[in-house]
Amino acid sequence: SSACTGSNECFRSLSTYLTSSAAAMAIEDAQRFLFVFPMASGHLNPSLPIARELRKLGHDVHYVCAEQMREAIEGTGATFHDEQEVESDMFEGRPKDAMEAIESLRKEYGLEGETFMQSVFQLGNIFHEMKIPGLIRLLQDLKPAAVVYCPICNLEAAIAAKDQGIPHIGLNTLAGPGAWFHALECIAKQMHMTLEEFDRKVRDFKPSMEAYKRLQSKYGCFYGDGGITKPFGRLEHGAHAAVTLFTTTSEFYDPISPELHEAFAKDNAKFVALGPLLDQAGAKRAAGHKSTHHEKAADDSLSTAELVQRVADARGAGRAVVLASMGTVITGDMDGWGWRGRSSGADGELRGLSGKELCQAAWQGVFDAFGSDEEGPLILLSLGPQDDALDGMTPPANAICAPVLPQVDLLKAGIDLFLTHGGQNSFTEALSSSTPLVVCPGFADQPVNAQKAVDMGVGLKVDRPDCDPGQERETVAAYRAEVKSALLAAFANSSLKASAAACGKSLQAAGGVPRAVEIVLAVAKQGDRDAAVGGA
Repeated sequence: SSACTGSNECFRSLSTYLTSSAAAMAIEDAQRFLFVFPMASGHLNPSLPIARELRKLGHDVHYVCAEQMREAIEGTGATFHDEQEVESDMFEGRPKDAMEAIESLRKEYGLEGETFMQSVFQLGNIFHEMKIPGLIRLLQDLKPAAVVYCPICNLEAAIAAKDQGIPHIGLNTLAGPGAWFHALECIAKQMHMTLEEFDRKVRDFKPSMEAYKRLQSKYGCFYGDGGITKPFGRLEHGAHAAVTLFTTTSEFYDPISPELHEAFAKDNAKFVALGPLLDQAGAKRAAGHKSTHHEKAADDSLSTAELVQRVADARGAGRAVVLASMGTVITGDMDGWGWRGRSSGADGELRGLSGKELCQAAWQGVFDAFGSDEEGPLILLSLGPQDDALDGMTPPANAICAPVLPQVDLLKAGIDLFLTHGGQNSFTEALSSSTPLVVCPGFADQPVNAQKAVDMGVGLKVDRPDCDPGQERETVAAYRAEVKSALLAAFANSSLKASAAACGKSLQAAGGVPRAVEIVLAVAKQGDRDAAVGGA
């Protein structure tokens, strides 16, 4: 079997109207689309090339998102709507940034003592109740032909669209329909809980259960018990979404339990695997950021063209090129998962390495493995937005370090080895460019992708270490050495490159952005037909 033979494809295909080629249709009257995405680069970025192509075709595209993402969104030609203005019920009387508003709500509901991620789940139903009315008002104003949204973070968009009778499309950046279950398991594990215990914490929070009952009564499409949706891993939007798109292929789907598969079949949920959604060369992407939009990291980075030229020059001179990025969340300032965040032990006390300690140890491992004079391998290191990213570190002469790097452009230019946190976008973007990996996972779906890289023969992994308070220095030193060892082993292993190339062919054939645009237009077209029939 090939290197990319993976888990099963066992989901319903789309009905005929979706699988027909919208590209074959003549350009008809311009349609309007609303995209709703969170302040999370990994969830937003795959949507940007879809929006860009819709604009090129003459359609009108609007986004609801956080101010930090405005520049990348407006770069597609779309109209930006600040979430704090649209979802005013959420922000009224609270700070005007999402993370600060969440912190304010944590205090209002007496959850300051809980871990950040646990409290986010406990407040989830309350968030939905606050966000849906503003989205309904916007939908009534814009009257879009379809809504595209993140089903992990923006369920409120699906509910608002259903309420208004507008077809909606989930864009899921995890590895297939079974992936959310595995991500939830990892989240619970990092809080030293089982999924059942995690779910119980959510259901024991009375204000959330009261909000859920109100949602059920008002919108009529919540059929669970108010906790984490059952069976674990099921996403509540699937029963009424036109389709959910995945940024991978079925070969790379995470495993799915029979129980979850049966639930999706009962929902008549429809899934399409598109492969990575890669933007045009030089396109502006959302990158690492601070949670408050008045904080911006200084960035004197080289331009995309200059960086791509550096890669070309290095390759022309026979030098290897190594890219390193630990992603946007762990280098950001999200409580618990960010730069200063640590995991919580079973006793509720903080433990393990902070995001800063983890990233710096991984980066030092890169420098230890490949650092040299300017004739050594070219090292490209994406630092993120923190002012103290290189605190106490001296990069070698052959390294270019910058807050933001054009990752897709660099991978296309030719990277010999990629040290990555293992986020789904980075994982598939690398493989689509036939780039082998060393995965240093942080949280959620990243440990699953790290193991997948090993199982598929496309990379090696170095798991995030745990340690008791006071043991951080020794743990950092051991992790740094492990990263160096893994990098050197992967660099010397030609079979990883061959396996990555085989998987790249599969990803490249999946349809990507053109296929996504076809489906979005087909859903809008069918929505028009349904509306015409309904109004006849």
